[in-house]
Amino acid sequence: MYPDTCAQRAVRRGGEGIKRGWLMSATDVVSAIIREMVPQVLKRFALFARSGVSPVEPRRHGDAWWQRPGVGVQYQIEFRPNWRWSRDFSDFNRSMTDSQGRLEFNGPFCRVTDWVSLSREVGVDWHQMEIKWHDGICYFDTRLTDYKTEIDYARRFADESRTAGIPFMYYYSSIFDHNPQFDPVQPSRNTVSFIGMPGNDVYDRYIRGQYREIVEQYRPDGMWIDWYWPDQATRTTVDVFRSAYPDVVLAFNFSNWFPRSYAELDFTSGEAHDLDGPYFRVVREEGGFVTVFSSTWKWATLERRVRTTPWELITPAGKWWQDPSLRDDPCDLVRMAAITMACGGRLCIGVTSQLDGSVFPDQVRQLRMLGEWYRPRRALFAESVPLRYRGKEPPGVSVDPPSVKALACRFGGDTLLHLVNMDGATRPIRLELRGERWTRFKRAFLELSGEELHAETSGDAVVLTVRPESVDPVDTIIRATGGFP
Repeated sequence: MYPDTCAQRAVRRGGEGIKRGWLMSATDVVSAIIREMVPQVLKRFALFARSGVSPVEPRRHGDAWWQRPGVGVQYQIEFRPNWRWSRDFSDFNRSMTDSQGRLEFNGPFCRVTDWVSLSREVGVDWHQMEIKWHDGICYFDTRLTDYKTEIDYARRFADESRTAGIPFMYYYSSIFDHNPQFDPVQPSRNTVSFIGMPGNDVYDRYIRGQYREIVEQYRPDGMWIDWYWPDQATRTTVDVFRSAYPDVVLAFNFSNWFPRSYAELDFTSGEAHDLDGPYFRVVREEGGFVTVFSSTWKWATLERRVRTTPWELITPAGKWWQDPSLRDDPCDLVRMAAITMACGGRLCIGVTSQLDGSVFPDQVRQLRMLGEWYRPRRALFAESVPLRYRGKEPPGVSVDPPSVKALACRFGGDTLLHLVNMDGATRPIRLELRGERWTRFKRAFLELSGEELHAETSGDAVVLTVRPESVDPVDTIIRATGGFP
């Protein structure tokens, strides 16, 4: 089926033996996951509970690009028309191979020059490219499989990113890999097939070898691994990068939920797909339902209260990973960026390439809208630190209308109040500041205009009113001198 490589011969020689002794039974797999996950989930909930009594004191951000709040883009090659995320890879792989079983690649191709140009236009702080998704197709030069593109797209991305001066990362799926060469040791033909669980030494050697190839050929600034899980692949990945490549920034999807990861990774990540709503929502997929992380507002404000280490949220530019159409309100994505960064985090946005490698036009417009808003405001996020308080919104701050949510940061010697306009209303915003935290309040100015807001006294409160023409549809930022130590 494939020309021989060492890894492929090992699969054929040891495949049936590994398949018989792998992995444990389904019951053993579930038991192992429960043993690993339950303590981590309980610790996560303990952090959440403690934040209601004594939230952490946010740390000042480091100077490295990955330590500061910011906006990034992930260029994705996973979308294929008429294929859902949850798919039967027996059918999928047949559609991607010729009669001899060789890869018959027909996209998505990569317009790397266009991607990097878009990143520069938007003004992102970093970007990343998927070079091996769950289908196992490698978009980089590897000697360990023939299931790869003829063009070394990873090389192009590295060279173009360095020329543009943009820090770059590679996405690599370690959790699922449906390369047909692993069929003898593949637990399932559906997307969710934990090939990296303990016992699969063939796959373990494969990803160790590929990590060496990637780092030593392209020297990326970082690696973004999908996803952190109680499996052998996660342990292997952490071991390789922490022992052999400690200068490569390491991040994992889903790691926000694992407190153990906070000390292992340079920054952690987790998904958040909507502006607000419940913490979770249920999405129907082929063959069942999937629980997904929903509200950026809830997850970001939670991370602000429990985290002193760098963290990130990631979300699709479109409505969903496999629905590239524009969100109903394109400003929602910009609001999600404002909320995440004002809480001290980073927002990474997954953009979808078509089969010819071009990004969907609606998503290009979405990113340009984000860049137009973000570029002049970057320093207000990168150079500020969230203030310490228990609830989602700062104490002593009342906002009318209630659809406007408040967040507070320290910016030099001043306080920034972010008034996030959740529904885009252009009516006046009335802000009341009361209590001892605001006794030192002096003056207030709008960013970026510098317009000074007239402060009135009403009982024990200072009242500020933002005129409708000064209300930002995304985030009205007030810089207050004095107040809120």
